[in-house]
Amino acid sequence: MTLTIMLNDEMRTAIDDCVARLSAHLIELVVRGPRGKTLVEIFIDAEQGVTSDLCSTVSREASELIDRSGWIEGSYRLDVSSPGIGRPLRFPWQYRKHIGRTLAVKAESPGGSVERTGRLSSVGETGIMLETAKGKAPEEFRFESLTEAVVKSPW
Repeated sequence: MTLTIMLNDEMRTAIDDCVARLSAHLIELVVRGPRGKTLVEIFIDAEQGVTSDLCSTVSREASELIDRSGWIEGSYRLDVSSPGIGRPLRFPWQYRKHIGRTLAVKAESPGGSVERTGRLSSVGETGIMLETAKGKAPEEFRFESLTEAVVKSPW
C-alpha cells in the first residue's frame, strides 16, 4: 500500500525558495510512498526553459535541504523534472512560452463550463486568446475563469 505523506508548509516554502534562487519556479511538489521508499517529485519550470543542468542543481540543493531538515524519515528517491507537456499550466507566465501551440482549455462561464481546443494566439495581463476555428475571431479566456489548460502534443 502506498501512503501519501502530508507536506508541511516549511518543506514547501524551503523547496520553493531553493528553486526561486535558481531563477526557476516550483510548479508542484509531491511526496508519496511508504517510509524507506518515499518518492519526492519536484516539478519546475522557467521562462528560459528547463535544462538538465538546472534539474541537477535543484536536485543537489533540494537533497541537501531534505537531508538536513529531517522532513523525511529513512531513505527516499528524489526526481526533479519539468512538468511535461501533459501537465496543466498553472501560472499566467507559463502561457507566454506556448504562444502558437495548441491548448485544450476548460473554463467556467456564466452559462456553465466550456471546453475548447485551439491555437494560443496571445497572452495578456488578464487572460489568453485562443483561435478555435479558421475564419472565426479568437475567443478570450480570463485567467480566473480557466480551470485547466493543457498543451496538446503536435503529433
